[in-house]
Amino acid sequence: MKLYRLTASEAGPTKLFVGGLHGKEGLYTAPILEQLAKDVVYAGKAIIVPCLIEHGKYVDVLSEEYYRSRAGIELLQLIENYKPHFYFELHAYGKHSYSGLTDPERELRIGVPPFVDCGTGILLGSIAPILRRKFSERSFCVTIEVPNWKSEDENVRAEVLRVLRLALSKAKREEVMEVLRRWYPAQMQKAEELFRQYYRNKLKAF
Repeated sequence: MKLYRLTASEAGPTKLFVGGLHGKEGLYTAPILEQLAKDVVYAGKAIIVPCLIEHGKYVDVLSEEYYRSRAGIELLQLIENYKPHFYFELHAYGKHSYSGLTDPERELRIGVPPFVDCGTGILLGSIAPILRRKFSERSFCVTIEVPNWKSEDENVRAEVLRVLRLALSKAKREEVMEVLRRWYPAQMQKAEELFRQYYRNKLKAF
């Protein structure tokens, strides 16, 4: 497992960016996170793992089984070791999965809210509820789903990097959210509403 550590001279939050959590997703997420690792963190430190596990068995991160797998155990260890304040999880999905990931009835169907399409097939939402419990109420936890058939499209890659670089450059979650609301007004309004409904206003999105 390759891991990059970026440290700023100014104190600030710890940020963890992880891709390639299961299956062959690392083929699509690693190039994006490798590019992010060439950037500069302005406050605190960033831990970047482009591919948690290569060509691993696909086990859904929504299931308890995932966190008993090798990849899941390594992920939990990373979180325990670094105790990140910001956590960004990068996944890749196929065309056939789009309707299920964005299904308005997803919470009724499988128990979690749908993702929101930012307009280019890049989906945004929270992380698995099982994993969210490993973080504090103040933590900022986001999942980004990249359309794998567009992963080499420069516009799509640039858009994903724009969001990740935003998180890398800010010291406070509200600063990140403010910019995301400006970039994606309707999408963020919907995503935040889904989050609040799911967690019954007990947590700030995300």
